[in-house]
Amino acid sequence: MVSIASKREGAVISYCHIDKRYLERLRVHLTPFLPDKKVVYWVDTMINPGSKWRDEIKQSFDGAKVAILLVSADFLASQFILENELSPLLVAAQSEEVTILSVILSPCAYPHSELSQYQSINPPSRPMSALNRHGREAIWATLAEQVKEALSR
Repeated sequence: MVSIASKREGAVISYCHIDKRYLERLRVHLTPFLPDKKVVYWVDTMINPGSKWRDEIKQSFDGAKVAILLVSADFLASQFILENELSPLLVAAQSEEVTILSVILSPCAYPHSELSQYQSINPPSRPMSALNRHGREAIWATLAEQVKEALSR
């Protein structure tokens, strides 16, 4: 995704690498929306070898219209995520340039974080780790729909 200050587009996914299995399930749910470009997203696994990875991350986050956050205790404890990803997203969300869509993966301090001002897809009291497969799949399906809708606005 190319950063265009005046025109934000697409979604960016922020997650802690420890939670990669959740990212893979999210990607499955986003796949049906990719062929007709109803959903376009960027995630750090798309960084090519030899690229200036910090620059790519900054450009992608600066240009995103939607931020998908996969929130866990590890996510909230990551200094890199807090400084390089979350901080610019929260600034952009304050001026309504970006929509924040958080999924609570496991019990964490979400209610005590700056993210708590934004409604999460699932409540912190019902993290993905506490749900059965059907419950988790329902959350992923809801998130994919919300991403599609937010990108079409």
